[in-house]
Amino acid sequence: MSGHSHPGQPPLTAGLADFAHGLRRPAVAASAADHSSALIMDAIGCALAGWAGEETPQVLRAARLLGGSGEATVLGDARTASLIGSTLANAYLTTAVTACDVYAPAHCHITPEVVPAALAVAEAEHASGADLLTAVTAGLEVTSRLLRAMDYAEFRGRGWHAPGVIGPVGAAVAAGRLLGLGASELQMAMSLAVSQAAGTFAAWPTAAVKFHQARGAMAGLLAALLAAEGFAASPEPFEAPDGGLFASYAPGDASSALAALGSHWELEQISVRLWPGATAVQALITALLARGVRLPPASDLARIEIGVSPATHASHRDLAHPAGCFEALLSFHYIAAATVTHGRFGIDLTEPQYREDRGLADFIDEHIVLVPDPAVPRGGAHVRLTARNGQVTDIHQEHALGTPQLPASREQLADKFRDNARSRLSSQSADELAAGLNDLDLVGDCADLLGLTRGASAS
Repeated sequence: MSGHSHPGQPPLTAGLADFAHGLRRPAVAASAADHSSALIMDAIGCALAGWAGEETPQVLRAARLLGGSGEATVLGDARTASLIGSTLANAYLTTAVTACDVYAPAHCHITPEVVPAALAVAEAEHASGADLLTAVTAGLEVTSRLLRAMDYAEFRGRGWHAPGVIGPVGAAVAAGRLLGLGASELQMAMSLAVSQAAGTFAAWPTAAVKFHQARGAMAGLLAALLAAEGFAASPEPFEAPDGGLFASYAPGDASSALAALGSHWELEQISVRLWPGATAVQALITALLARGVRLPPASDLARIEIGVSPATHASHRDLAHPAGCFEALLSFHYIAAATVTHGRFGIDLTEPQYREDRGLADFIDEHIVLVPDPAVPRGGAHVRLTARNGQVTDIHQEHALGTPQLPASREQLADKFRDNARSRLSSQSADELAAGLNDLDLVGDCADLLGLTRGASAS
């Protein structure tokens, strides 16, 4: 049964719209602003790295067909696209190499929907960096609060995938703020976003799950543009008993979505992935690379046993020999083998010359085992390394580096951004972009900032 607002609270949509419309930059807590700023930087860095994505050329060709008005930047490209085309392109680029954020309680990647829609409008409207930061903060907060309010176990049990269902709402809020929508117009924008909610786990483990994020960004942008034209929609898309999001997708608690709104910042629960790879594999990589454990050479290892939660095991057990880059980024077996073999893990290690290495495939078959372990929490990993001499090393990794429980340092986030940005931009452009993103409050025009992403190596 769907929850309702408590007496004295406004209906959910109106309450969220009032918050988003009334939010001002000084009212954002310093910790929330810092995290939102870091997520914007991370999303743009992931998008620049996303040119290495296997399906990226296909999506970019489709984006070019969505109008040629050319007013918005495609991150890392010398060419521009339409508002809707750039939003599709940048959203897919952000998620293309499976390295963007995740709100773990509802397994939702939020920045691919929110940030690209905001960037397109901020550029078109010549918004300031402070306005961009405030709009994205509003979009991230609304999205994460809706996710927190929803009964995720029921939602996931019905097969829904959150980025395509809830993500459009955050994109609509961020874009709507930058378009100057009033509270009632933002309410319509959120409703129009819910009207486009879609995406199920039938897409797993194909790249279509990443398309849910890209389509969610487009849906949110379209919702905001329609609301700006006065297009009307239901005033309460979440709690309506006939077809409301909570009634149709999963029960929700409206009161929890509105509780302490503006003082408690749920967006601070959004994690950053420090390595490319599925959310579930981040704890494995953390255990192997960030715990200070001295890994023996792969030739000295007799067995690598990886214990994961039963649900994680069910989703990932059949990916030992990935057929493509995306499957490699989901594969515990492959990532473990590549990491112990090369002493690192990056998107380059998913390229065909590595995936098709017969020696690596044999190592997986002979030495790596993925097992379900009810004692391992969702998102964690227990790694047991057994050397040929019988020595055993156990690494219990409850949380991945980059989660709220084990935050990444600013230096680690900067290193990730720098590596990603320099895969597409000159060092000078990457450094100038980083400087602007590190202090968005000093950016006068986002169009100038985004111009830095059309670097020397763009083609």
